[in-house]
Amino acid sequence: MASPTWRFGLAAAAAAALFAAVYGVFVLSRPGQRLENIALMGAQLRGDAARDESLAYLSQVTVLTFALALVGIAAIAFVRRRPGLGVLVAAVMGASTITAELLKDVLPRPVLLEGPIWILRNDFPSGTATVAAALGIGALLVAPDRLRWLVLPVGAIFAAIIGQSTQITGWHRMSGAIGGVLLVLAFASAALLVLARVGLVQPTSLGRVHPRLRAAILLLPAVALVVAIAALTLLVAFPLLQVPQNADAVFLHTVFELLGFGFTIAAFVVFASVIEPYSFGRSGRPATAPAAGPPAAGPRPGGPRPGPDPTAAAPNEDD
Repeated sequence: MASPTWRFGLAAAAAAALFAAVYGVFVLSRPGQRLENIALMGAQLRGDAARDESLAYLSQVTVLTFALALVGIAAIAFVRRRPGLGVLVAAVMGASTITAELLKDVLPRPVLLEGPIWILRNDFPSGTATVAAALGIGALLVAPDRLRWLVLPVGAIFAAIIGQSTQITGWHRMSGAIGGVLLVLAFASAALLVLARVGLVQPTSLGRVHPRLRAAILLLPAVALVVAIAALTLLVAFPLLQVPQNADAVFLHTVFELLGFGFTIAAFVVFASVIEPYSFGRSGRPATAPAAGPPAAGPRPGGPRPGPDPTAAAPNEDD
């Protein structure tokens, strides 16, 4: 198995590379902009019930709820006597969210196609999707190793629903939602690389996700991705998108929803697989040896065997 520094370094590089690829394909290219603009127009044609439901989900993601959740996630690490982990995870959540907002102003979105002002706005990466992904990844990192199997599906589905809701309401495009998830994964992997460098990453067998649970979690995104890719292939193979008809816009909008939903859950599962062999925030250094004293007398022949030393330090693993 690769060392944790290599493992987390590769994960950070892969997330950053995918982030750049999504930006290049869907923001800097004319075909990418065209597809996403048509899909964004389809969001305006969704039914009121779907939009109201998505708005209800998005209304829960506020600055206040994010701040409270950040404090709560950091507090879990402190309660587990891992303050360094709590500080670093809080920094990842805050930095990724702030960076997402800054990048929307820094990264250019060239006007390669004509259209109304509202559809030409830059929304890469999505700040709302970044917040949702930061909450899910932050909770996964500070959770006790034995409970990762429980936190993983909750965090992944929450982030996927919020990302999907940003598309249904027309707040953001698919690329913005995916970009937010990748941004958080890049920050989180880089932070774990720092933890590994300072000796706060230790091997463990307690954080593994059962293969059946992993397969169950992956079933939903697998179906969504297969259906979306098949439908997108048909749309590209046939000249259905030459004129943005209303039906085409709604259809493409649904395809991109499925792609974003499936990608988010799959990305969470991959990240969980990257971190599952390790426990975070505990150095694992041996306890300080007691002061030297006179040698203890050994057991007498035929006498009872010496029992465990009651002053011995307990193992570091508290999970």
